[in-house]
Amino acid sequence: MSVAAILVGGSVASAQVTDVPSLQDAVVRWSGETETPGLAAQIVSTDGVVDSAETGVDGHGAPIDDATPFVWGSVSKQLGAATVVQLRSEGLVALSDAVTDRVPQAAEMLGGTDVTVSQLIHHTSGLPHDVSVTDDWSRRGSATDTVATLQRPDGASLPGEYRYSSLNYLLLQAVVESVTHGSYADALRRTVLEPAGATDVVVDAASFIDTVPPGSAPFFWTTRTVDVGIDSAGWGYGYLAGSVGDLGRYATWRLDRLRSGEPVDDAVETGRDTLYGNGLFRERIDGHDVWWHAGAVPGYFAYVALVPDENRAMVLLANRYGELEADRLAAMGRNLTHLVLGGPTTSLPSSSAPGVLAALGAVIVALLLWAAIVVRGMRRGGEPRRRRASVVRIGLTIVVAAAVVIASITAVPSVVVVAPDAMWRWAPDATVMFWALLGSVVAVAAVVVLREVAGQRRSGR
Repeated sequence: MSVAAILVGGSVASAQVTDVPSLQDAVVRWSGETETPGLAAQIVSTDGVVDSAETGVDGHGAPIDDATPFVWGSVSKQLGAATVVQLRSEGLVALSDAVTDRVPQAAEMLGGTDVTVSQLIHHTSGLPHDVSVTDDWSRRGSATDTVATLQRPDGASLPGEYRYSSLNYLLLQAVVESVTHGSYADALRRTVLEPAGATDVVVDAASFIDTVPPGSAPFFWTTRTVDVGIDSAGWGYGYLAGSVGDLGRYATWRLDRLRSGEPVDDAVETGRDTLYGNGLFRERIDGHDVWWHAGAVPGYFAYVALVPDENRAMVLLANRYGELEADRLAAMGRNLTHLVLGGPTTSLPSSSAPGVLAALGAVIVALLLWAAIVVRGMRRGGEPRRRRASVVRIGLTIVVAAAVVIASITAVPSVVVVAPDAMWRWAPDATVMFWALLGSVVAVAAVVVLREVAGQRRSGR
């Protein structure tokens, strides 16, 4: 599950304050501005639904309603944390338990560090965020089985500081499986979904494949369908699916628990003017303490916010997600919160996609023009080349080309916030440009080398 939408959720740039619309008007407007095929939102209290709005169609072209399934992304994490809190109340697990005592299979992944269950919940285990390790659509086994196959990830650090990572909730799912001696799905249904009345939430692979429609992603000037897959080891961190009605019923239940004094143990500073506890960020918004979380998987975006002192919660689901427009989608969730709390709603920020794609395109065009100029010179015969000078130029060309390739492999994924081997799912248009850029660099290097070789043949030296 991607981290970009979550990180920008609390710091969305706001350019222009707009009039406060009705929920339906807002949903229709946001859908149009973001080119989202289908969007659904609810405002709930502990007494039930206060307001609801839907617009557009799902990935099969059917109208969106309050039963249309969406994938929830990292909104799933708060349900995983709630499951552990319930299991703790039953005496099955303690937050101070060492993870390796509960899941011995995690020893190699954790590299001998003493990580606790609490540190998984609060993202302080030292594990890095890496969607090339999580978000594996080929997995159909349990989280416990998956953990047993994973090595210590690159970039892992000692436990202590907040560091958001879906790997924490992969391990948390394994902890739940271990302490209940059963499936994560069964524990989640018993402790959270059934008490919340959200019994139609999809938490098995067969139902997911049968019922969840495709999502969508931006692809240059159009929209590309994303037939999102399922990771059965990822129910705890990103792959729960359900309707806006399901998510609204969960939010009603969780809101009631927060208003009734649900303990939020040792919420930690995130470094972004928020705290993190029990699978939720805590932030002061419009004079209120708001517990919220955003989430995304390829093709889907979700947002939940709970405001205990106002007895209100907000949920938003969209069947579109692209990593380069994460801030625009996150701004919809923030505006929904302001809408309910009476704060200022704002115009959505511009997508970064056009700028990134244009910059990549300009570099590609320049490289191809350079290659064309070199080829044209070769066709005219060119100048004879001295061997020593040619060897130097060939060597410099190879070194520069290799440096540009390495820089591209580092720079482009850092802008997209996804590793190269996972970019196609999260930012397909940027991925096309990325590979076109690498191809252009190789093409320029190849024609320069060929020019030098041809010059050697003409010189005979």
